[in-house]
Amino acid sequence: MSSDHHPITAEKLLATHDKRIELVRQCANESVQSEFDRKWLAVLRRCAAWFSSMPLTPELHSEPGGAFRATVESTFYAMRLAGGQKFAADLTSEKRRRLEPQYNYAVFLAAACSSLDEPCRHFEFTRNSDRMQWSPAAHGAFGEWIGRGSYSIARRVTPLKSERMRTAMFAQMVVTPELLAGLDTAVLADLFGAINPEKAPQGFEALVHKVIRQALDVAVDFERKAQRGVFAPVKFDVPSAVHVALELQPQATLVVPATSAPISPSSAPLSTGTASAGSEMPAPSSVAHIPVPAPVAPTATPTREGSPTGPQLSQSLLDALERSEAQSAASASASAPVTTPIDASAEASKPAPVDPSKVGAAPKAVRTGISDQELNDVLGPGAAMMREFFRALADDVAAGKAKVTWEDKGLTVQKRLIGAYGMTSETLVEQLRKRSLLLRVQGTEICMVERAGRLIMERPAA
Repeated sequence: MSSDHHPITAEKLLATHDKRIELVRQCANESVQSEFDRKWLAVLRRCAAWFSSMPLTPELHSEPGGAFRATVESTFYAMRLAGGQKFAADLTSEKRRRLEPQYNYAVFLAAACSSLDEPCRHFEFTRNSDRMQWSPAAHGAFGEWIGRGSYSIARRVTPLKSERMRTAMFAQMVVTPELLAGLDTAVLADLFGAINPEKAPQGFEALVHKVIRQALDVAVDFERKAQRGVFAPVKFDVPSAVHVALELQPQATLVVPATSAPISPSSAPLSTGTASAGSEMPAPSSVAHIPVPAPVAPTATPTREGSPTGPQLSQSLLDALERSEAQSAASASASAPVTTPIDASAEASKPAPVDPSKVGAAPKAVRTGISDQELNDVLGPGAAMMREFFRALADDVAAGKAKVTWEDKGLTVQKRLIGAYGMTSETLVEQLRKRSLLLRVQGTEICMVERAGRLIMERPAA
């Protein structure tokens, strides 16, 4: 028998996972907040009351409240997968447009209810006040039954067998009849057939069942990776400390004549002239040569630290900047020694060093950001999935991670790029054609009209 556990209220669970619920809100694509609260958030609130602080299984989502976290994650993965599917594909386009929102809602309900029976299969929950064991069929939601009292958990020696009918019976306590009133008979059949899906279905598998099964597998896979600390590798080079410092404070560029005027080459003729007049000054060659960065560091460091704008740099970044300046100064003095005032003046006429963070290819005609008004003008209101696709692709094109090309009449996107943004190429073609934004589909390329392509990348000047 485990130690005492305490319940967690439904509102506290919703507040804890508000960011995950916000992702569900985006996939729901409800234009009115009251409709989202009535149809979607109310189901998640009843799930939170059902689970309270229960873990899901001893191995996965085993922390207090883990069962509700698994439910929210599963619903999000299911709705993202449903966004790339074509439900009721054998019906006419008019009937499909009417049924697709129903199928998306059915996917959400099935995913939210598929784990209702999972904690009870693995654990026994006993109320400490009267030592009564929780029975879901008799007592209903665990949060309402336990109230504010404590409870204890005992792991079953052998987990109970998974029964889909039992899970569907529990689902009737979470999904109220008024939420099902707007669904067609075919959608209702697919909904109840997908709750707690079979791990290895035999024969024909309905599309809703397939989406829920894959979503639960994705949730389990991500949880196992998080427990093992296995994450995707970073796919870009880590910048150097000098590069990071310049990005943090771009106004403090590495211009040696401006930051170290007393020893800059431009001051060499003045020093030489003063020495020829009889003053005790070193030779011009000794002024022009900078063998070590010691004279540079005292003048460069206070300039950065005393800058009125921009964040203060850490000492490690300042040290990296000083080493970079020392290396550049040493290499310059070794490759191009200055021995006369004429040479020093020629050296001073050279252009100042450029900011390493700005070095690169010529600027491309890419978008730096898409406003909501531009998306509304081209895509129309709603269409959250299409909005995310255009924003993500535009950001990757601007960063050089994705490549698109302009043709005479439109912008061409490779089909292999589309799957990385949570959408299939067939779904993109269908959505573009629905909005009269599709120019052509040929082989592995999708060409969209110019006004849609400009959301991703501006057409370069001829």
